[in-house]
Amino acid sequence: MTPRVGQRAAALAVMLALCASTALGQTKRRPPADDIFLDHPSQDKNATVMPSANARPVESLFASRALLDASIARSSNNEWFLTGTVLRALPRDGIQLWTSRDRRSWRSLGIVHAKGERVTAPDIAVHGDSLYLTYTDAAGCARVARGSAAKPAEPYVGSPCLVKNAADASLFIDDDGSAYLLWGAGMIARLQTDMQRLAETPRFLKPDPALLATNPPPGKDWPVRTRVGSAGAAMFKDNGRYVLLANEVTGRMRSPTDDVFMAEAPTPYGPFSLRYLAVPHAGQSSIVRDDQGALYASYNPKCEDDFSLFCEQVGLVPLERSPDGRLRQSANILTENSAVASARPLLTSEMMRDPSVALGGDGQYYLVGTQGGFGYAYPNGGITLFRSQDLKTWEKGATVFNWKGLGRTFKNTAELWAPEITWVDSDQTYYIAFSIMERDVGGKTWIYRSKTGKAEGPYENVARENFVQGIDGFLFEDGGDLYLLWGGGNLGKLNAKRDAFDGPVRRLVDTDGEHIGYEGNALIKIGDTYFVTGAEWNGPLRTHGTYDMMYGSSKSLFGPYTKRRLGAPHAGHGTPFRDKEGRYWSTMFGNDVTSPWRRQFGLIPLDIGDERAIRVPGIQR
Repeated sequence: MTPRVGQRAAALAVMLALCASTALGQTKRRPPADDIFLDHPSQDKNATVMPSANARPVESLFASRALLDASIARSSNNEWFLTGTVLRALPRDGIQLWTSRDRRSWRSLGIVHAKGERVTAPDIAVHGDSLYLTYTDAAGCARVARGSAAKPAEPYVGSPCLVKNAADASLFIDDDGSAYLLWGAGMIARLQTDMQRLAETPRFLKPDPALLATNPPPGKDWPVRTRVGSAGAAMFKDNGRYVLLANEVTGRMRSPTDDVFMAEAPTPYGPFSLRYLAVPHAGQSSIVRDDQGALYASYNPKCEDDFSLFCEQVGLVPLERSPDGRLRQSANILTENSAVASARPLLTSEMMRDPSVALGGDGQYYLVGTQGGFGYAYPNGGITLFRSQDLKTWEKGATVFNWKGLGRTFKNTAELWAPEITWVDSDQTYYIAFSIMERDVGGKTWIYRSKTGKAEGPYENVARENFVQGIDGFLFEDGGDLYLLWGGGNLGKLNAKRDAFDGPVRRLVDTDGEHIGYEGNALIKIGDTYFVTGAEWNGPLRTHGTYDMMYGSSKSLFGPYTKRRLGAPHAGHGTPFRDKEGRYWSTMFGNDVTSPWRRQFGLIPLDIGDERAIRVPGIQR
């Protein structure tokens, strides 16, 4: 199917070098350097997405009708069943059912139950010889209808109203035959043996409150951790554990992204683990096991999700267990449509954040970045230079700058972050701007200049000390003038000696007065249009969000810039640049759980659309 990512309003790829806090004002309370990112989303152990080299996009297996809320089940004789909310049909179309022997060729059985009624989000389940349809009728009543798996088109025996005002009803049958009705965002109640009424008072399933009692996550949206999802609750059992799944539109990637979350417990009632993101973009999902015992999640996204691979069709996503036991999409599958999702790192042997690439005056490309995981702590490490002729093969050089080059001492809580290398044509030399974070002091930006006109240096400080208070310095040349951009949008012109500002410092904002990104800003000029990029966390918390690149454009360097828009998911604090062939790229390092890699250098191609927008291509099939 034709990728749909190119249909977005605009997209650009750039990546962010991670700063420790969400605001500079919080840096004074930072813990020691060795545990700042102890459980950060950029740790591979937290990854939802870890694609292999041969990973392929999930394929649509059912496209004969527009369908949402797809539910899939399999019988013991390997017959597959599919139902869901049929779109663009008569409002009173009952429950329609399809069957398949190979999951690719589907036979319609037509309306098998509730004919003439308006039914939404029907669920299908198989237990023994019986086939169960669980649904909510037009009055909002949850019901269960029982039929035969061998004769799925035969009449079903329905229950009376089990629960009123229930949406997204589903059925879970345990190994001992106990049946449970689930609905909404996580309501559950055991059914009587004949499934004609509830056997207990309903209760709401959620992560164990004790997990959040002593250390609730900071931020106004942390209560999302107190639920598994907001709709589509369902349950299955794996390895003796009860797995609760639900979907939620999180706003990751600055898009209505409908993701599947899971939590696990030793009993159907809990206590449940904290929720974890299991299948991105899947929409309301069901879990099915094949004849080999492998688990699959249905993939059935809405068309509002700009980064889904298709919409209102049905696919299957194989699941795997991560090293810590969480279920997540298999490494052999891709569920996101973007050049980012299908990209791969270029330096797998190096741990790097905040990569910066510059085309030098000698026609070679130079790369620097935050090394050592989350930055080298004083007095070790520094800035290592990498060189390439073709942007594909990178040669590691020597450390071109280390702590001794600053000419002063620091406490061992200081870290060197986010170096940016820039070739300044008017000066015929290279500059490196970098940040130093000190505990109880905060971040400062320094600017050093090559004394030889070579990328290897040696470098000297353009000022007597640090240049500015704040982090993430980026140097930008425009018509012979040199500017420093730092701290989430501050921009100042350097004087002729490059040792101080020439004139006032301005702040770059969009037409709403908002920053383009709270950190990791960069500038690029295409024709007579300026693009400012910056990094932002989108979605609920960092644990479930994406570290995205935002951007705005303007005909004036100082703006105002167009309302900020998403450029590329998972791509903050990167450097946009033009190569020798005139193509545009952005660096990327991976900083969230759905990024295709974490803390490694890679490149993302940029498509220049019109003069006000930059786009990232979709997956190439």
